[in-house]
Amino acid sequence: QSLAPVATSILNSSKALAKGGDQVELQVYENIPMRDGKNANNAFLQELPDPVSKVTWDNYVALAPKFAEKLKVKEFDVVNVKGGNGYSIDLPVLIQPGQAQGTASIALGYGRTKVGKAGNDVGKNAFPFISFVNGTMQYASTVTITPTGGYYELAQTQTHHSFEGRNVIREATFKEYLKNPAAGTGKSEEGHKNYDLWDKWEQPGNSWVMAIDLNACTGCGSCVVACNVENNIPVVGRDEVRRRREMHWIRIDRYYSYETPTGDVTREKEIAKLEDLDHVSVVHQPMLCQHCDHAPCETVCPVLATVHSSDGLNHMAYNRCVGTRYCANNCPYKVRRFNWFNYWNDSRFDNYLNNEFTQLVLNPDVTTRSRGVMEKCSMCIQRIQGGKLQAKLEKRPLKDGDIKMACQEACSANAIIFGDANDPNSEVSKALRSERIYYVLEEINVKPGIGYMTKIRNTDTTVQA
Repeated sequence: QSLAPVATSILNSSKALAKGGDQVELQVYENIPMRDGKNANNAFLQELPDPVSKVTWDNYVALAPKFAEKLKVKEFDVVNVKGGNGYSIDLPVLIQPGQAQGTASIALGYGRTKVGKAGNDVGKNAFPFISFVNGTMQYASTVTITPTGGYYELAQTQTHHSFEGRNVIREATFKEYLKNPAAGTGKSEEGHKNYDLWDKWEQPGNSWVMAIDLNACTGCGSCVVACNVENNIPVVGRDEVRRRREMHWIRIDRYYSYETPTGDVTREKEIAKLEDLDHVSVVHQPMLCQHCDHAPCETVCPVLATVHSSDGLNHMAYNRCVGTRYCANNCPYKVRRFNWFNYWNDSRFDNYLNNEFTQLVLNPDVTTRSRGVMEKCSMCIQRIQGGKLQAKLEKRPLKDGDIKMACQEACSANAIIFGDANDPNSEVSKALRSERIYYVLEEINVKPGIGYMTKIRNTDTTVQA
């Protein structure tokens, strides 16, 4: 087929943009949760946050911060997007650092009307902005963007975008890593003597821990969906996510670092002073219950609903919990979730997951939690018990790899490693001996059971874009 019509189409778009005026280049794309919309009726995917924007249950117009100022629109302002073919939709604006100046982007797969309870009338249909030229789909076009005066708050699971210079995220360049494999971990800094309030207990059996490689994690969210399905985690819907009541046991935090000639800027007050917000680097960090040896949640629970097991896990006894939420208040990682409603049996959460037939997909090994109960990552305790039982039936000791977490199995990048720290030859023990390992908020000495591998960036800092 001839490429001439395609070249002509691109040239015409370029000419329209070159004229200036109110023409904006629009790029439509398939995002991770929805793709082309085929699975739009899957409530788990609707509530899966976009890896970058962290928006659920909607699509939006993404604009660069400075370009939004030029158009005189703010975040969540509703704008009308009109294409050259006359098709137009109204969508809220999302301010997206790193978006190219003079461009906008909208996700496909939304706006379906006859897909089912969960997916009907979610977002707006952006497919008509695609043109079909000479047998190829043209995803870029020119549009006009006009404020409507409306306001629509998107349901985001994360609204603070920087790690404020703290050691939650640790990064280093490949050049620094070659000089010192522990670069960025803080291990080279002079330590100080630690004092414990608690006695040290022996763990003669298993000591279940995890290692997560920040270099491998792409932020895709497969682990989030796998955890939801495995552990019967309810879908709460757009309005509850807006109230910060999503129930995900594992989340993927996304942080921006703004690149400047003097180094990366990660503090909000300093970011506000920057003129250039186009050069952004992103890091994804899976965050779940850290199963701390000195868990601060355990000491504040008045009814011993959260306790430590002999094999190093932080357990929840749901039938003891009276919902004081002291544990959530005392958790430095903010990974505990409270059941504000009886999600699995409440008509206000009437999506396709809570009727009498679809409840048959619930995992029978995991109880559904009731209203007023706190929950969190159990480190797939049902899988641990199942692995132990299988080894017992086969009259053999438990082997490394017999037990895999739901999040670990779903991770296509093998970023998550689970195992027994008491086995020096286990994969997780070897990973935790890496020079790149650090622990999030280790300075507060809660002794978390999940180690993270420092993000190493292989970028040439001498080259300017």
